[in-house]
Amino acid sequence: MLIRVLHCIPSLLGGGAERQLCYLAAGLTRRGHDVHVAFQHDGPNFPLLQESGATLHRIPARRAFDPRAALAIAELLRGERIQLLQTWLRRMDVWGGVASKLTGVPWIFSERSQSITLHERTASARALRALVPLARGVVANSETAADIWRRGGGGRLPVHVVPNAIPVDRIEGVAPADRRELGLPEDAPLVLYAGRFTPGKNVPLLGEALVSVLRARPDAYALMLGEGPELAGFRAWVRAQGLARRIVLPGYRDDLFRWMKTATVFVSPSRSEGRPNVVMEAMACGCPMVLSDIAPHREFVTDAEAVWCRTDDLASLRDGIARTLDDPEAARARAARALTSIRRFSIDAMVDSYDAVYREVLARG
Repeated sequence: MLIRVLHCIPSLLGGGAERQLCYLAAGLTRRGHDVHVAFQHDGPNFPLLQESGATLHRIPARRAFDPRAALAIAELLRGERIQLLQTWLRRMDVWGGVASKLTGVPWIFSERSQSITLHERTASARALRALVPLARGVVANSETAADIWRRGGGGRLPVHVVPNAIPVDRIEGVAPADRRELGLPEDAPLVLYAGRFTPGKNVPLLGEALVSVLRARPDAYALMLGEGPELAGFRAWVRAQGLARRIVLPGYRDDLFRWMKTATVFVSPSRSEGRPNVVMEAMACGCPMVLSDIAPHREFVTDAEAVWCRTDDLASLRDGIARTLDDPEAARARAARALTSIRRFSIDAMVDSYDAVYREVLARG
């Protein structure tokens, strides 16, 4: 059965939700479904979405929460005879829920993290909580996030779990970066971080650990990729430590896989996550990992595949990085096991799961 589905997302920035939508849109289109994507702003993931074969619609965005967006989505639902609406990220969850109410088109929304929507007091969170009873389901990308909705939704909201997917075959064809592009020595031990510079990512603790590791190892360097509200302050802090030459902060880059393939160790010290794309990508790149010991990481990474650290313990994080640098043979063995493990999260498997969710929602009427 062909399904006409509309996905709504605020932008095509470089985040994980945006990338997963691009993978899903391409997979659904290959299956013959009529896929539409509405967005307000493009960004680094826009070319990937263009390649998907989905029909793209840009909708108004004078400000973050512009009510015209809900009317534009409702118009698309009617004009394209859409059978199912799926929204991604808070802003579109709100406007998509309103559009569903206006048109009667079944609506599901995506949960990409350990949701705080159930407890926040912001206007957007209150709006979404008011709209949730209208939803036909929520699709979480981890059991951790799903459990929050199962407990907080009163048992009335169908909760589905569809893990993120990784294009392992495509990643395997990517060549490692030439470190000289960023002024890094070719053979130096290289610690890599990639992600947003936001409070939940635990970047200040990572900074302290890197200072300790790099001062103990004069030949080592760190590369930290990404943007966010804490980046400017962190850059200033690094300069104050006298390590601006060895902790390189170029901002967001669209060639992350290349850098994962040349790094000695990838570090994710996050306090909270959903199903982090960046960790799955490090696994697919065969990069040894040091990960924070949190439930979303534990869902898909084993003790044999990574070194674990505590989110509030500087010594734990510092020692995990040092251990990985000191024993490259063991690190490579962990990375090889992780690469084998990650293959099960294919795009085809994700599309199969979403296809089943869509059919279940439409069958319920």
